[in-house]
Amino acid sequence: MREDIPIPGSTKAKLIAAGIQRFSEYNYEEVDVDSVAAEAGVTTGSLYHHFQSKKAFYGVIRDDITQRVLDRMEAAAESVESERAVKAALLAAYDGVLRIKAGKLFTESDPRDGDDAVAELLGKLATRNGWDVAETLGILLAAVLRAALTQALHGHAEARKALESLLK
Repeated sequence: MREDIPIPGSTKAKLIAAGIQRFSEYNYEEVDVDSVAAEAGVTTGSLYHHFQSKKAFYGVIRDDITQRVLDRMEAAAESVESERAVKAALLAAYDGVLRIKAGKLFTESDPRDGDDAVAELLGKLATRNGWDVAETLGILLAAVLRAALTQALHGHAEARKALESLLK
């Protein structure tokens, strides 16, 4: 068994489930570890025992959600012709983030200041299409995706349609 996958029902699993819920509803700065621990039914000390810091805890959750979205994007891109891969990946990410209710978590900037894996994947897909400035295009498309998701989170039902229009 992989070490990073917690045993269901364990303290670590409870903390991750509570963290996903909190960070999906509130910005990083708005979430306090005491409320996450209370929601998980454990002590704050347990959270620090398993994750060392709030930022490390957030990182585990953010990386998990990002990987879920990347998996959806890659599957969508592989299921269509290469010239439609970028559009398929973007729409799969948009739909996936909303389906797993991780909009707030996915749209806010990562306090760890790491690489943007979504932008990297979109850049790779653009490169496969032979598009110029693919790396920069990946960065811009990731920003567009996050902007569309932000609009959707604020109740703008036309955000997906706008994203589709942009990708024509």
